[in-house]
Amino acid sequence: MRKLQSCGCAVLLLLFSGCAVLPGNPDLPQRSDLFQLSNDAQLAYEAGEDAKAEQLYMALLRKTPNDPEIWFRLGNLYARAHRPDAAADAYQRVLSINNTEHRAWYNLGIVRLRQGWAAMMQAYGHSAPGTPVNTESERMIGHLERMPGLPAVNKNEAAAKK
Repeated sequence: MRKLQSCGCAVLLLLFSGCAVLPGNPDLPQRSDLFQLSNDAQLAYEAGEDAKAEQLYMALLRKTPNDPEIWFRLGNLYARAHRPDAAADAYQRVLSINNTEHRAWYNLGIVRLRQGWAAMMQAYGHSAPGTPVNTESERMIGHLERMPGLPAVNKNEAAAKK
């Protein structure tokens, strides 16, 4: 009886080990391909090759569209390239997948603050001195310029654009 059990276990082991070497679904991306693509995208990003990095990240997203890390990296790429709307969209995509991703919340906040700052600078620059919009936008700029991570404020340049 013991010999029969041992023989049965050996057969099961052979069957299960055979499963591990069966080819996977050809429609699914292979793990090594995804790793290489991700590595290439990160290297392009670090080298400042933004167009190449974006293409590689988009290729990754076609294979794994719900990967929050890829969306996060793409958001960082867009933020660095001064594409705030695209960056915000990418960070919001991260949050739609994982709403507890604190890095995406933080970066989205920074992008939105910068957009608010730019809008206030435009309001200030295009409004007549002493008007309510000019006064309020100047006040808001004063608050925003004390925040780290925002560009240096030069209200004289904004006023010169009038």
